[in-house]
Amino acid sequence: MTTSRWADFKADWNSMSSLGQIGVVSAVGSTLQGIVSSYYAAQSAKYKTKSLALSLEHKRDMTLFNRRMKESQAQHLNDVYNKQYQIATLKAGNRESTARATFAARGIQMGVGSTKDPFVSSKILSEIDKLTMNSNKVRAISNKRLEGAGLGIQANMLGVSANNMFATASSIDPFMNMSSSLLTGVGNIIQSLPANMLQA
Repeated sequence: MTTSRWADFKADWNSMSSLGQIGVVSAVGSTLQGIVSSYYAAQSAKYKTKSLALSLEHKRDMTLFNRRMKESQAQHLNDVYNKQYQIATLKAGNRESTARATFAARGIQMGVGSTKDPFVSSKILSEIDKLTMNSNKVRAISNKRLEGAGLGIQANMLGVSANNMFATASSIDPFMNMSSSLLTGVGNIIQSLPANMLQA
């Protein structure tokens, strides 16, 4: 501002009423407060959004951990059912061997007359037991793997949400908020000045 312009501004300022001067000073103070307030509000929003993104990432990691646990449980169930299947097969074989030895010790000839198929029903029941065990195994393992798949989908969704929150946080610019408050404040200051002070 040139010296003559500054002198004119001072004269115009001094010619303003005290209430008018207070209004201009108040508008300037309000503008400065708005600028600072906007900056810290944007910073706070940015930190909150980043915090939410980090929380979502943590939930995603825990969900992936739980998914791995479900797969581990499925493997454990597979081992348990396989052992039960082996034990049931061995027991059935032992029962048949014992019965055959008992029949032979008594002098009963196998495969003739009423002794032709004495073990058929036993074999059928043994096969039914094995099929039931296998069916239970497949169902139990499938359920665990389905739970794991659900957790995998949930983890993916949490990852997408976390990425979106990080993108939102990076788009929050405190200086842009300050600029907006500055423009609004300058408009208010100009409105509070008398018309003769705004003339070139």
